[in-house]
Amino acid sequence: MRGLEELGQLCRLNRFRAQHPGVVIKQDTGFGFWQAWIPLSNGGTVITRYGLGILLDRLDELLGPECSHGGEDAGGSGRDATPGHDDQEPAR
Repeated sequence: MRGLEELGQLCRLNRFRAQHPGVVIKQDTGFGFWQAWIPLSNGGTVITRYGLGILLDRLDELLGPECSHGGEDAGGSGRDATPGHDDQEPAR
C-alpha cells in the first residue's frame, strides 16, 4: 500500500503546484526531507518536513484554497507570514 500512498501524494503535489506556481517544493536527495519555499515581498518562508503529505498538509493550512499566490505575500497567521521565518517544527 505504501507505493499507492506515495503516488497519491505526488498527484497531490502536482495539483498544489498548479494552484500555487510561486511556491517552490523539492526533495533533498541526500537526507530525503521535503522543503517548500513560499516567496514573500521581503524574503520568504521555508517549511521542512520528512514526509511529502505532511508538508502538503502544512502548506494547505498556510495557503488554503482562498489564497492565490502569484507573488503576493502569503496569508495565514502572524508568525507564519513573517519574512524569512523558518518553519521547521517537528512532524506530527
